[in-house]
Formats: sequence, C-alpha cells, structure tokens
Amino acid sequence: MNRASIDSVTDQLSRLLCLPNLPLHMKQQIQSLQLELRFVKMFCCCLKNWMAAADNENMHLGSVRNSTEGTVEASGKGLYNAGYRAIIGKDFKDWELLASNMLREVEKCKPAIRETAVSLFDLSSQFIAFRAVDEILDFIDSILMNLKDLVSLKDEVIIGSVKEQIEALEGKLRFLRNFVDFAARRCSKQDKMEDFLTTHVQTWARNSACLSLLCWTDGMNKDKEPQRNAMLPQLLLKIMPCSQAVAEMYLELLKSTPSDTLLMGEIVSGFVDSLLGNAVKSLKVDLAILREGLLFALTFLVDPPKESARKTEFADMVESLVISVICSLHVAQTEDETSKARNDNLSDFLEKIEKLKAEVWELFIAMPNSSESNFPRTNGMGFIDFLMGNLNDMMQYKANHIPFAEHKVMAVLEELSCFRSFLQDAENVQNDSQEVNALQTRIINLAYQVENVMNSCAISGIPIWHQIICFSDIQEEIKFCGTEIVTMKQKYNIGKQIAVTTSKLAHSSRGNNSKFDEDVVGFKDEANQIIDLLTSGSKNREIVSIVGMPGVGKTTLARKVYNDPSTTSYFHELAWCYVSQVYTSRDLLLAILKCLSVSIDDVKLSKMSNEDLEEQLRRCLLKQRYLVVMDDIWDIKAWNVVKQSLPDDGNRSRIIFTTQNHHLISDDEGSGKTYLLSPLIEEKPWEFLQEKIFHKDACPQELLEIGKRIVEHCEGLPLAITVVAGLLAKEKKNVGWWKQVEASLSSDSTTKGYMGAIELSYKHLMDYLKPCFLYFGAFRKGEVIGARKLTLLWNAEGFVNRNQRSCFEVVAKEYLKELNDRSLVIVSERSFNGGIKACRLHDLLHKFCSKKAKDEKFLHVLERSEDSDHILNPVKHDQYRLCIHAESTASGSLKPACQHVSSLLFFRKRDGYFYDDDDSYASNFSPDFLESCKLIKVLDLKSVYLHSGFPKEIVSMVHLRYVSIGGSFTEVPASIANLWNLETFVVASTKTIYLPDTFWRMKNLKHVDVSEMAIISLGEYEVEDSCQMDNVETFSSLAFTQGGNTEKLLRRFRRLRKLKCVIVESKKCRRKGIQFPALASLEDLESLKVFTNGSHDQVFYSWMRIQFQAFNFPTKLKKLTLCKLGLPWTAISTIGGLLHLEVLKLREGAFRGQRWDVGDEEFLELKFLELSNMDVVLWKASYTPFPKLEQLVIEDCSDLEEIPFSFSEIEGLKLIQLRRCSYDVEDSAQQILQEQRDSGNPEFDVLILH
Repeated sequence: MNRASIDSVTDQLSRLLCLPNLPLHMKQQIQSLQLELRFVKMFCCCLKNWMAAADNENMHLGSVRNSTEGTVEASGKGLYNAGYRAIIGKDFKDWELLASNMLREVEKCKPAIRETAVSLFDLSSQFIAFRAVDEILDFIDSILMNLKDLVSLKDEVIIGSVKEQIEALEGKLRFLRNFVDFAARRCSKQDKMEDFLTTHVQTWARNSACLSLLCWTDGMNKDKEPQRNAMLPQLLLKIMPCSQAVAEMYLELLKSTPSDTLLMGEIVSGFVDSLLGNAVKSLKVDLAILREGLLFALTFLVDPPKESARKTEFADMVESLVISVICSLHVAQTEDETSKARNDNLSDFLEKIEKLKAEVWELFIAMPNSSESNFPRTNGMGFIDFLMGNLNDMMQYKANHIPFAEHKVMAVLEELSCFRSFLQDAENVQNDSQEVNALQTRIINLAYQVENVMNSCAISGIPIWHQIICFSDIQEEIKFCGTEIVTMKQKYNIGKQIAVTTSKLAHSSRGNNSKFDEDVVGFKDEANQIIDLLTSGSKNREIVSIVGMPGVGKTTLARKVYNDPSTTSYFHELAWCYVSQVYTSRDLLLAILKCLSVSIDDVKLSKMSNEDLEEQLRRCLLKQRYLVVMDDIWDIKAWNVVKQSLPDDGNRSRIIFTTQNHHLISDDEGSGKTYLLSPLIEEKPWEFLQEKIFHKDACPQELLEIGKRIVEHCEGLPLAITVVAGLLAKEKKNVGWWKQVEASLSSDSTTKGYMGAIELSYKHLMDYLKPCFLYFGAFRKGEVIGARKLTLLWNAEGFVNRNQRSCFEVVAKEYLKELNDRSLVIVSERSFNGGIKACRLHDLLHKFCSKKAKDEKFLHVLERSEDSDHILNPVKHDQYRLCIHAESTASGSLKPACQHVSSLLFFRKRDGYFYDDDDSYASNFSPDFLESCKLIKVLDLKSVYLHSGFPKEIVSMVHLRYVSIGGSFTEVPASIANLWNLETFVVASTKTIYLPDTFWRMKNLKHVDVSEMAIISLGEYEVEDSCQMDNVETFSSLAFTQGGNTEKLLRRFRRLRKLKCVIVESKKCRRKGIQFPALASLEDLESLKVFTNGSHDQVFYSWMRIQFQAFNFPTKLKKLTLCKLGLPWTAISTIGGLLHLEVLKLREGAFRGQRWDVGDEEFLELKFLELSNMDVVLWKASYTPFPKLEQLVIEDCSDLEEIPFSFSEIEGLKLIQLRRCSYDVEDSAQQILQEQRDSGNPEFDVLILH
C-alpha cells in the first residue's frame, strides 16, 4: 500500500467517524485503525527518504518496505470499499471482519518494523535526504501526532512507563520543531541554517521517529523496556546542545535571527527549559536562579543594547559564559570531580551575571526609586486591588507574556496583598507619623512600578533582559518595604489596635434619599424679580443679565426661573445652553435646538452644517415667544453667534445671561436689563443651609448655633453653602459630626469661602470616590458629560470596585449618585425614573479638580491653541494620565511622546461640521506618535475623526481596556483581536463598520458602541462554543440582514443586557416584507432598541400589504424602543403581555394604522410611554389601562384626536407631556388633569409645549 492509498483510507475513516448513530464498537475500531495507519504511513515515509540517501549500503530496507506495503495493501482495498458503501448509506456488510483483518495484518508487520527502527537508530546523518525545511517540519509534525496518540491510549494497551518516556520525548521534540521553524524563517545566514539542519536536525528527527516506532510496536511488552530505557536518554541528550560545537551553532542561529520580542522570549524560554529539563540531578545551585541567569544572558546576547561602546566586550563575555554553562549541564554524573567542577562553574556563572546586571542597570536603565516616582497619590488601596485583579488575569489568560517570571508573579501578588493590609491598618489607626506616611507613599509608588514592569512584559520592542533587570529591582524594593512594614508595625503598634473612628463617614451614602436634589432652594424673592423683568417691558426681544461673582448662585437662580410654572406657561419655547470660555458656535446652536419642542433626530442634526443649523433654529422660533438662557457667558461674541438665529417678532421673547461681566449688555447694540446678584446676607445664608439639609423640616435645636457658625465660613456664597450642606446631610442630626466640620473649616484660614468648603468636602470623601471626582478635571470646563461614558471610563481606569457582587454599571451609578448627593456634580439630564443621564461640574469645582488632580499627580492637562503649538512638540510626558484639550483651528502635527502614559484622552473644541471631510485638524493629526504609547489602558480619540483608516498603532496596545475612535474608515482590522484586555469599543462614524471574524476571539469585550451600523459575519468557526461572547453586555448598533443567520448570531451574545439593532432594508424586503428578528434567546436582555436603516417613508412592513406574523421578545425585557417599522397595531398585544416592561417608546411610524385598542390586562408594569411621530387617530383603552404608568409623552402626533379619558383612573400618573399635538389632545389632557386633581392626586401635572 503506497502513501497515497493510506491517505485515502484514513480520509474515509475520518468521514465514517462523522456519521450519525455510529455504533460504539465501530467507532473504537475506526480510531484504532487511524492510529495504526498513521504509524505505518510514517514508517513508509522514513524508508523512502533513507533508502534514497543510503543507495546500496542497506538494500534490505527496500524489501522491508515492499513487504509492509504488500501485506497491508489487500486488506486496505477491501476496507476502502466497505467504507465507501457505508458512507453512501448502502450497508456496513463485512466491515467488522475487514477492520479486524487489517489490524491483524498491521500487527504481523510490527516485528520487522521494530528491527528496522533499531538498526536505523545509530546510522550517520548522510543517510537522510530531506531537501527542504518544510519537509522536515512536516515529518516532525507526524511524529508528534503519533506520540500524542500513544499517550492517549489506555493503560491496558501501553504500559505507564512507556507513556512517561513518550511525554518526555514529545516535549523535547516540540521545542526542536519550534526552534527550527523560528530560525529557518528568520535566519539571515542560510549557510549556517543548512549546516544545522543537515548535521543535526535530520538525525534527531530520524532517531525520534525510530524511538516512537519502538514504543508503538512494543506496547505492553515489558521485556523490551530495558532497551528503550537505554535509548531514550541517549536521544534526549543528543537533541540538546551538549557539545561546544552544537551549543555555538544554537547561539549563532539565535543571534542571526531578528524577531519580535515576545516571540523571541518564547523561543529562548523554551530553549532554557529544555536545557534544564534534562539537566543532571546533582546540581547544587537553585534552578530558578539559574534559569533566570540563562534567560538574561541569552536574551542579552541575541538582542543587545543598540548603542554601547562596550557592546562587543559584553557580547564576547556572555557568549563564553553561556557555552560553558550549557556544556556543564549535560556531562556525565558519575565522576565526583566533574560534578564539583560543574557546580563551581555554574556558581561562577551566576556571580558574573549579577555583576553584568549591575553594570547594565547603570548604563541603560537607572529607574528612579519608588519613593521619588511621578505616580498618582490618590486611592492607593483601590489601585492595588485593581492591579492584583489584572495580574491574576494576566496569569490566567496570557502567561506567555511573562516567560521569565511566572513563578515570581504569584510571589508579588502575595506581597501586594500584605502591603494592602498594612495600608488599611495604617489608615484605620489614623497614624500621622511622617515615617508611616512616607512608607505608604512608597508602597503605592511600588505598586505602580509593578504595573509598569509587568505590562512591559507584553510589549514588543522592550528587550527581555531589560525586563528581567527591572523585575529584579522591583523584588529588591519589595524586600525593603516588607522590612519597613515589620518595623513600623512594631514601632507604632499598627494592626493590633482596634480601628478608631475616622474623620470620614464610615459608611456609604448609597441609601441616601435624594428626591429633593432637583429642587432649587432659596432665591424666592430674586426669582420673582427676574420673572417680572421677563414678562414686562418692551415687546421687542430683550436680554436680562444676571451678574455676580463666582459661586454666588447665578446658575441656580436662572434654573429656578427657568423651571417656574409661570415661566413655562408664558413662553412657547424654552432652551438652555451652557457657554463658558470654551464654547463653539456649533455647540451653542445644537444645545438650543435640542431643547425645543420640534422633533429632530440627533443624527440628522449632527450631519447639518453650521449654516443649516442656524436656519433650522430660526425657522423653529419664528413667531414663537421664547426664552433662551445662555449660562456662564463671558463675552459678547457668544451672543453674536446665535443672535441672528433668534428672531425678534415683537412678542416679548427674552434672553437670560448669567455672567461675571458687568458690562456685557453695554457691549451689545440691543436693549437689556441687568440684575446684580450679591452674596447672601443676614439670615439668608442660614435659611439657605437649612432648606438644603432639612428641606421643609425644622432644624434640631442643638444644631442651630453650630450651623450658624458653619455658615459664617461660607462668606454668603451659595456654592460653598451647597457643598457644605452635602457634607452635613450625611449625618444631619449628629452633633459631633457638625462640630467636626466646623472645626475643619476653622482650622485653615487660607481656604475660606468656596475653596475651603470644597477642600473639606473632598477630604471627607470616601477613598473610592476621590479618583471619580478628580476625573472630572480631565474634561473641558463646562462640558456636559454622558453618565454612561463617564462610568465606562471609571471602570476602565480601575476606579470601580471589581470585588462587588453587583455589576460594575450598578456600582458606578451609585458612585455618581453619591457625588451628586454631596452637591459636587450638577445633573444636566435625568432618565424618567430619576437616574442620572448627563452631568457637569460648576466652574469653581472644575477649577478645584484640575488643581488637585495636578497636585496629586493624578492627571495632567495640556492646553493647545493656535499660539501654543510648542506645547505639543515632541516632548516626553511621564504623567500617568494625559489629557489634551485642542482648538479646532490649531495646526501642526501632534507629537507628544507618551511612553509611560496609561490614559490618553483628547477633547477638542470644534466649530465646524463634525463630519466635514475638509478638516484641517484631522488632516494634520497623525497617529504615528501612538507608536510609543504601548502601556495605554484608556484611549479616547473620538473627537479627532481620522481620515486615514483605523490606526495600525492601536492594535499593538495590548493593555487597552477602553478605546473610542472616530473616523471615515469602514473596516476594523483582524488584528484588533490582539487586544485581549479590551472591554469597551466605541466607533463614531457616518459609515457602516465591518467587524472582522476575529472579533469572536475577544472574550473580555463587554461594551460595543458603533454609531451608525456594525456588520459582523459568523465567520468560519465550526464549534459554536469557541465563538461565544459571554461577557458582552451592551451592543449598539448591530445590523440584522434578511437571509442571514440572525438567530445563530444572537446565540453568541447570550449575556446581552442592552441591544440596539438595525434591520437592513433591501428591495426584496420591500417587496415581500421580512420577519421580525427572533430575540427570545437573549434571556438576560433588559433594554432593546429596534430601528430600520430606511427613511421615514420607506418602512419595512406595510400593514395593508402583508400579514405580520409574530414578535419574539425575551421575557425579562424592561425597556423597548421601536422606530420606522410600520407594524400593524394588532401586533402590539404581544408587547402588552411582557410582564417586566417598564418603558415603551414608539417612534417614527413604529406602528402604522389609524386605530389602537389597548386591551385588558396589558402593560401591567409600564411606567413610561412615548408616542412620537405616529399616524394613529383613534386611541381606545380599557377602564384601567396602564395601571402603573407614571409618565406619558406624546410628540408630533398631529392626527391623534384625544387621550383616552380612562387615564384619569391611573393613580400613580405624574405627568403628561405634549409637544406639537392638536388642541383636542390638549383639551383631553386638561380634562384628565382636572379629574386627577379632583381624585386627590396633587402631584399630577400636564406640560404642553408648542
């Protein structure tokens, strides 16, 4: 039987094995036949090559080969035919007989095969004739496969001692195979490679094949065991470079083989492990130390420093040492003198290597002491927790990144755990010793150094010898800190005392009731005066300017006026925009437009030019009486930006400025009035504080005097009072706590007023909240920040405790709520249930954050404008977090060197069309500088909008946990899968993004956000479990195509909680309609948005033309948004039956038809309902519809005749909000309002916006 016929039989056996309902005994026969035939195939391959080289010297090889092939051929043909009949489903006749017959024939051949293998074992290398490296590699692969088969056999088939021998051989042979492949593909000196192959590798491969054949033929034959036991050590020793000539050859190949650092590390590490794995047992040196010394020496030899006057001297010395050690490892064990000489030689080697390390350290590294490092000082224990989690992950998923230090990482983890306990104990006893404080700082800096060194292990380009030295330095620092901890514990009795009460609150404020946080307290008289100014006076458009010093309450007063019922009823349209000093005309126009009642899709607005936005705003406000608040305006230029878009129709439209500029109105040609807001005086500060803390309740008598003394330190500034109120409210009836706050405010005369209050509030924040608060300093002053983006960034930075039982999102939201309860953040937007959707900082709080973050080395902000290009010239930045604020018109390439930066965030002031292709900043921006940013965990390039494709530099940032990028690219490279740490992936683009098949390998990914649409194929993965993405929790916007495997796609996201999906429209869909995607497999899904990519007039379903079949929703769904689907109203009953649904938004023709009948027992848990741009006319409901509804929003439903009067029976209804609806709908809402009030529901209200 020739090799081709063996291949055909084994192929058919593989196909047979895949047949369903195959009997167990037949399956076992097939597997046995496969193993036997693979060995026969390997033997025939060996004979073919050896015969070609041996010529006439060993002619009996030909007879052995012919005999083996002839014996097996007949039974092979019969088996082949029987297999063919079985595959086509005819019958399995005679299969068992034929299979047994072939196994017997192979067994008959084994004695001759064994005899041939023994005789070939000691032949010289001239008798081998592999002509190419690939042939050798294929041959070694076949040996490895056969060895693996032997190891998998049961003990009754092959004895245990043979298995142990096979496993040892397999490990050595696998190293040899990888080394040959590595060197052959990269070696620049082919003559040396060929010499290595012909002189050594072919002989080793032949002998390995012979030994594997012996193990196969002998099986349970214990009589043959002594011969195998003698041959195996001989072969293993030959594979290793035991002679000086072979050792020199190995080293020469390594030196002439340039390679990626990580790959080189794996090869060298494997080489050292193979050396030591077969080393003699009489070594008296520590093998771990010897291993590290060899790794350092070899990596230094093959990847020496690029520039050094002593380069040649170092190289010669190291090579001589390494060759001497390698040869010493494999000399015979019997002679005592030889053994002593060997151990002396190894000890000398280690001593010289340590001296070399010290010299290399001084010449090329010289890392600063941890007590002098430029690392953050905030929340050290939180960072250590984060680091320990990352190191555990690295060990679990990517241990190959640290081939020289796996065992050391576990030791470092143990030490970090002890250090963390010491930090906790030291904090509990409130020890103010400078010695203890210095040690705490040193330990925290050490933790950052550990992160830096460990992360560098996964970075290409950093030599492994460099990493080994840095790690050694870390170990020395760990020893020093450990010794100091023992001393400090004994000296100050740390860890033995019972923890005393700290100056911070010992408990979290997560249970705090913040239902009053939206109420604007105080300023009653001032608000009435402003409202009088707005509603009286000239019919022409006028400006009312609220002027005052920072922190005096200008924004608070304007907000109170803005929300007052008399204001909302008097003006048809109300809008609010935050200006600050970093405004852009586009930001102002968009902010005003988004406040107006007209329904305009955010995506459409984002695609408009500035001129289109100005015209759109003008049309929306034409003939409307409006109020526009321009908060924190600094100069008249901001007013001039929007002035022409705000029509003056003689209907008493008004503008409110809040500003520190007393002369702002005089700079404008129009008329206006100024209201000067002064600090609170007399009893008003105390009244303000009381209302903030106790609301309508009385202050306890024992707190009156203390409270009044506290207020005196706030100097009448509402901001300072508000911040102090947030601090006092946590223990609002605790006299001791109030006295402690008073004492703290009195103790520092240099920080009075708002700064003293903010400093005190920050000091008493829980440690886990401090980095969250300081992180606001990374954003531009006045910027409104989405809560989701903020919490994702917090999590990526490691601020959110990963040990919590709750998911990070819940914990992060609690953190944000706590900061709001402390009056440290301003809520800009809330969800219907009161959750924070967006927030910002007061300017003075932002100023504090920026300064404190810089002082604490927490983050550094670079400001860049037209006249400050020099700031971002090629300059080294060693800050841990770097934030860059750039002007849109600034030119010049961006080139900060960020080798040690962990977080890099860009915030850009843009005044042009976001998707403008003619963008000077984006065209000048070059991602080349990212090449040096290897250690980055957080990268935000979203505001840059790249035109040159997805930056290739990003895929090498293996530590990235969060990346946000904007651009005109359409494809994400397959190498994105290198980012094994990545958890959040954000892409902002107007184009469809195609994700690669390798996307399924990103097992740590949790959040995917693609602005337009993301298309991903199922790829070529055959095993479903291999492509499960069980960690993905949110995905936006996933495309579903008709005819695609939507259900199979969704089964790969089994843990999704939030999904926004886009159903892709096609001509076929318009003609025949499509089936709604089956989503029931997403058992954890709570929030779902379903859109189509068609326009409003091109919806998928036409209820008049096709019969809708059914919805398929998960049972846990809580929030549902449907848009542009054109579904029939009859289908909504399925949605009404969802037992957990709380929020339902129907937008832009989600359902089509004139009548909606709400049945009994539907929408039992619904709390929020929105109808936007729907063509429904008649809306009928049962006696008690939506029993738990709290809010109803109806926008642009011009055909709707009325709201069902049965809404007046809903007891918990709080608000009906109408925008651009008919007068009949407004009348029905007013009737419901009257009935609700008559029924005793004073909280219910109707808000009508025209």
